[in-house]
Amino acid sequence: MELILNAGLGIGILLFAVLLFKQRKQGADYFFLSWILVTLLQITFYVITIYHFQLNGVLAIVCFSFPLLGSPLLFLYILSLTRNNVKPITILTHLGFYFLYVGLLIIFLKVTKTNIATFNGFLVLNPTDSLVAMYYAFPMAISGLIYSAWGLLILKQHQKAILHFFSFDEKINLKWIKHIVYSCFLLFIVASIIIFSSTSFNVFPVKLAFAFVGVALSLTLMVFGFYGFRQTSVFSNFDVKDTGNTAFFKEGKPKSNSYTKSGLTTEKGLTHAHRLTQLMEQEKPYLQDSLSLPLLAKQCTLSQTQLSQIINQHFNINFYDFINEYRIKEAKKMLLSSDFEHLTVLGIAFDCGFKSKSSFNRYFKKYCGISPSQFIKQNKK
Repeated sequence: MELILNAGLGIGILLFAVLLFKQRKQGADYFFLSWILVTLLQITFYVITIYHFQLNGVLAIVCFSFPLLGSPLLFLYILSLTRNNVKPITILTHLGFYFLYVGLLIIFLKVTKTNIATFNGFLVLNPTDSLVAMYYAFPMAISGLIYSAWGLLILKQHQKAILHFFSFDEKINLKWIKHIVYSCFLLFIVASIIIFSSTSFNVFPVKLAFAFVGVALSLTLMVFGFYGFRQTSVFSNFDVKDTGNTAFFKEGKPKSNSYTKSGLTTEKGLTHAHRLTQLMEQEKPYLQDSLSLPLLAKQCTLSQTQLSQIINQHFNINFYDFINEYRIKEAKKMLLSSDFEHLTVLGIAFDCGFKSKSSFNRYFKKYCGISPSQFIKQNKK
């Protein structure tokens, strides 16, 4: 296991160095860098205390408590990817508990003259009969579970929100992070059971229990690093302060009062809806595979809020479905036209604005009830 831990450290250091020198870093990159650094320090703590030597006193407390930094940093990374910015007060609130926890343990150490040292990755307090000695590790298990669940909730809201801003979901739905957070959630549960079993009932050697945690962290670091390096903030080009947009980030859908300040009356809304329909039919902006709400709003000379209101209220549909229905209608014409027989189904999908075969097939079946190949067989003589 020490070999895997050392491999995780090596890969983690390489990832940290590459990301550190990445050009044009965004806010999310700094949270990602911080998470990598804290995870590296946590793995180093396990390697040192399990296989080499013990730590004592304040240093033992500071290093053992790293999970209280790792979980919030992962959450802040998710938050920064799914929002345009994260306020300093939010950062301080989530990271502050680590410093509070460490400070309280240090005060307890000084006041009670308790001896604190590491043992095979674990913190041992002597004497062992105080409540602090029995439950001091409890906040770390709870913190991991809470932040994992909270992160999954944010990702769920995000996957609903992007349907109102984008005509595609490739590379922005953050499904890879969802899988990692699920893995972290499972890891915290399994690790808590293993650690509790080893420290309370000696079911597993304590050394093996914490070595397992270190190995799991190393594997998570490798996978997370591969995907995280390429990920950028989804809403970096959006004005989330624009009235009406903020509701999507919290609810994943517009509220009834989201458009009260848009400036659109019912009559104006109908006029702009008619203009939008003409634009879609004549200029076919939906053929752009990266079409988003801001881009289409600019073509319509409307604000993002106004365009969102027109699509949601006058067409009773979200932006994603609004654009992709036009794409499917265009694809149906092309699939049955002799002018496009030289193109494959995939070629037609790309020409109609879809970014991948899977998204085209998925939406075609959703809209038509059958696959593109079945549609051709049924309608082409």
